[in-house]
Amino acid sequence: MFSSEKSSLHLDQELWNQFREGDADAFSNLMRRYARLMFRYGSRLTSNSDLVKDCMQDVYFDLWEHRSSISQTASVKPYLFKALRLRIFREQGKWSRFENLEEEMPFSVEFSIENQLIDQQQRAENKEKLEKVLNTLPKRQKEILYLKFYEELNHDDIAKVMNMNRQSVYNLLHEAILRLRKNWHTSCSYTALLLSLGAFIASIF
Repeated sequence: MFSSEKSSLHLDQELWNQFREGDADAFSNLMRRYARLMFRYGSRLTSNSDLVKDCMQDVYFDLWEHRSSISQTASVKPYLFKALRLRIFREQGKWSRFENLEEEMPFSVEFSIENQLIDQQQRAENKEKLEKVLNTLPKRQKEILYLKFYEELNHDDIAKVMNMNRQSVYNLLHEAILRLRKNWHTSCSYTALLLSLGAFIASIF
């Protein structure tokens, strides 16, 4: 792990511990650190931006109200992502009580690619093909690819966010990659596909 990652995790833990002890400034700083990431992730679970904002506020309120009973966490980011994900499912459930929300929830990601990765002639063709393939994947496969390649969460953290066990995360991720490989250009190697995939997702926005 790079020193910058270590220092970021250390700061998260420091702020988290201070927040649990009732430090309002530490709580505000922690939420500011993750507000943009939470909104971006929530916006992929629902197109209703007001719902995302309301759910974020609910998560913040619940955290503060229950700060004294909240346990330590190894990583703040997946903790907040999971809390937001569950809140969005719950709030939408009030309007769609008879749907399997986790399966029906739209997961929207627009995939693009960095100009430096492939030359000018290939870029347009590969961009169109990979966008088409990625956006025909099942919603949960798109979500797991987003968390893995863009948010850079490991398998354990993805399991926490998506409420799955580690083996299920591995299986779903493996299935998504295999599906991409099957539908990708036959002349493209598996390694090239993974490199392209990482670049596409990493260049969102």
